Formats: sequence, C-alpha cells, structure tokens
Amino acid sequence: MTMNKSEKLELLGVELQWKLTDAETKNQYCILEAIIPSGVMMPPHRHPDQEAFFILEGAPEFALESPHGFEWCFSVPGELVNIPPMTLHGFRNPTTSDVRALIACTPNLGRFFEEAGLPFDYETPYRHKIPSAEQIQRVMEISERYGHVFSSEKPGVCKRGAGQFAVETLLAHPTMSRINPAYLF
Repeated sequence: MTMNKSEKLELLGVELQWKLTDAETKNQYCILEAIIPSGVMMPPHRHPDQEAFFILEGAPEFALESPHGFEWCFSVPGELVNIPPMTLHGFRNPTTSDVRALIACTPNLGRFFEEAGLPFDYETPYRHKIPSAEQIQRVMEISERYGHVFSSEKPGVCKRGAGQFAVETLLAHPTMSRINPAYLF
C-alpha cells in the first residue's frame, strides 16, 4: 500500500495528515499531523511499533503503563509522549478545543494508519461522528493483522493536574530549583 501524502485520513475520529511518508525517509519512519477533536478517545491498546506524540496545541490526556499501573496524565504543548513497542497506552481529548500533535512512527504503523483510516470527508457538516459498530469492527480486524491488542482496561481519571504539572516544570527549571515548593500553593 502506498501512502498518499495529499490525502487526509480519519481514524475513529482522529484526523491524520501525512507530513513525511516512508518513501520520503527511505522506509525509516513516518510523521503525521494529528488533530484530535473534543471528546475523541483512542482506547487503551498496545502494538509492536514505536510511536511518539509531540504536542503542538491543546491539552490531551495520555495513559501509559507504568510501575504504578495504568495512569492517565494530561500533556501540554511542547511535551513529547514516547510510546515504546508493546506498551499499553491510550489518549483522549477531554477539553472543548482541538488537540494538534505530530506523530512519529515506524513505517509499519504508518501502513496501519493508511489501511485502517478512511478518507476525510471535508464536506460533512460534522467534523467528528461517533464511529459506527461496522467501522469499529473493521479497525479491530485490521489492527489484529498488524499485531495490535486492545485492552479491557477501563478509562481512569487523570492523576496529574495542571497545577502539579506547572509546579514540576517550574521546579525543574535551573533558575527556580531552589524555590521552596510550599510557597507555590
């Protein structure tokens, strides 16, 4: 399957646009721009491919497997969320505005997006529709061929709030590391 750079895709509500295809990187990696509309969620899953999200706009929540279990945390512009192969992960946009992110992935995962995605309908009056049972089943079947496994893990609550993230970021800054965190609340 050849990746068509001019084509915009929609995969279960996530809008995808090619920035670099496997052909342009000599089959080394792919980069796509993703727009995740308000309310869209990609349920917890794992796949054999490396994937990374660089947040450009918005505040999505990502869930990642960690030593403490499956944790949801929000991300901010400028943050990079790295997904190692076979790591349980998911994402969602609980806000009222779009999230924009760049996705860097393997060519195999790019081929999955190309096969599982549907052409984006620019004419529809609705940007995001709830996927039909048939669309979900189609994606599940394609996912299985690519080694993806969806989890029965229930979506949880975000454990890192905006204030906590701001304090962590502020305290990590070299000129602020000597501030007493008690003064920040």
